[in-house]
Amino acid sequence: MMQRLRLALVPVVCLAFVAAACGGEVTDSGDGGTATPTTQAPDTAEPETTEPEGSDEIPEAETTTTEPETEPETTTTEAAAPEPEDSGEAPDDEPAPAEPEGPPPNIFDDPRDGIFDEFQATFDRGDNPFAQLDAFCHAHDPAPDRVATDAGIEADSISLVHLRSKLEDFAAMGFAVPVGNVAEMFDTFTSVVNEQCGGVRGRMIELHTIELEVLGATVDEDRNAACIQAIEDHKGVILLNSSGFQGSANLCIVEEHQTAFISTQGQSEEFMRRGEDRLISVSPTLEESVRWLAADLADRGQLDGKTIGIAAPDTPGQYEAVEAGLVETLRSKGIEVAVFDVIGCGGTTFCLEGVVDSVQRMKAAGIDVFFNVLNVVSFPGYLTEMANQGFEPGDVQFYASDFNAQAGELVSSKVVAFGGETAGNLYNGALIIDDADTGVYRLEGYEPRPFNEMCNDTYGANNASGANHENEGRLDGSGSSAYGMVATVCNLMRTALRAIYEAGDNPTRADIYATLANLGPIDSNEMLPLTLRPGKTQAPDAIHTMRFEYPCTKPAPFGEENICITPIDEYRPAPR
Repeated sequence: MMQRLRLALVPVVCLAFVAAACGGEVTDSGDGGTATPTTQAPDTAEPETTEPEGSDEIPEAETTTTEPETEPETTTTEAAAPEPEDSGEAPDDEPAPAEPEGPPPNIFDDPRDGIFDEFQATFDRGDNPFAQLDAFCHAHDPAPDRVATDAGIEADSISLVHLRSKLEDFAAMGFAVPVGNVAEMFDTFTSVVNEQCGGVRGRMIELHTIELEVLGATVDEDRNAACIQAIEDHKGVILLNSSGFQGSANLCIVEEHQTAFISTQGQSEEFMRRGEDRLISVSPTLEESVRWLAADLADRGQLDGKTIGIAAPDTPGQYEAVEAGLVETLRSKGIEVAVFDVIGCGGTTFCLEGVVDSVQRMKAAGIDVFFNVLNVVSFPGYLTEMANQGFEPGDVQFYASDFNAQAGELVSSKVVAFGGETAGNLYNGALIIDDADTGVYRLEGYEPRPFNEMCNDTYGANNASGANHENEGRLDGSGSSAYGMVATVCNLMRTALRAIYEAGDNPTRADIYATLANLGPIDSNEMLPLTLRPGKTQAPDAIHTMRFEYPCTKPAPFGEENICITPIDEYRPAPR
């Protein structure tokens, strides 16, 4: 029985990596490649926007704002000449002040104000054809005297590669991820660039798609083979992935082949360092994810006087990230961890070894705070054992980040799916601190972001299948994952295109990669503060607090599990 359960649940771990791509909105229904509607009437109750009661929970964010990391450019003028002496005669008409050089600032006024306006103030879109909000791209003049400069960069074309994980293969096992037709999304945006905007400075985009297996014992080997095919056969200048790409193949791309890779996947700090600014992620690093969680709570005084427990998996790289990012950060803030256990996984995704003894130590220590860093199939069992040993709802305040994708509803819903009502009640009220904007569309007064709407309108008007994903689908279950995925694919493509455009008329690969790492602010799903700069090519800059609720009282509860994750405070700068 246990063996059958393990075989059935293994795909869920692999699915976790798509949460970042869809803004934490991945639904656990449908038929893989395309979204299958599941209609639900929205709850008419007003969404809760305040923090849950109790001294362990996050207070409202302060209304003070911080200065942006970089100020928008301003035009400087020479010092004015001294005024002439008064001659007693009426002066001639004074000359009009000189016009500032360059185009006027093109800065979006974000209606959310605060940190969002500060972010947009650093983002002067100018007349860049790949940085506007009214269209995916604008037609522009081709560069004169174009020549081939490097592998994959010809006079009239440039090669990009889409690495597509075959998420539809999970459908037969009951774990479909309805993110829409991702290959068509990449193809559609490529066609728009080539047919409506003249390519990038006259170079047409040659997009190659490589299909990646997601099941079986040779997944890592297959990904490394895809790396070689993408770069050596297709001469890919930039590789892109929105559906999950893990393991050593990342280093095959960015280190061994010194090629840029733009992904939604959170990476280790070691991989980021070895990538030398060629590894670009729209998620924080693994270490950052838990470091921000620890520092934010400690700086706000939320852990003062608390007895803390942590149970980390011995999965290679994860235990080390938890120790360096979470435990050491707490210690640096003068906060000791009462119990820090290692849960054995036996080389699998199921971390079960030592759970009973670990919970006994947590109980004996009298913990009242627990950090959830276990994976989707391991944490429900740990919660169940806590309940078996007498932990009651309210005894422990649970905290999480997106480490092991716990900020996404697909993953967090398995607390109830695998642990039942008992586990759900125990975890109810867990607080999640992360950059993801999971469930924001449930809040009263939510307005779709211009970038999301532009991307989905562009895709809907130009794709071959006639697919159309609307924001309203989030409240009736008819396409929330696809809507977010379109915006993410749009983001990845525009980031690559901006770098190519800003690198000049005849760029080399090195020119493009240097420009990519220096893009500064970039657009994203839900228009969150994301920036790229040398030494920081993981983009997120801000965090906020979300609350796990079971049973969900908000509109559009997630799936049969009836859970939801919803923001409860404002965004604030991520701790640095």
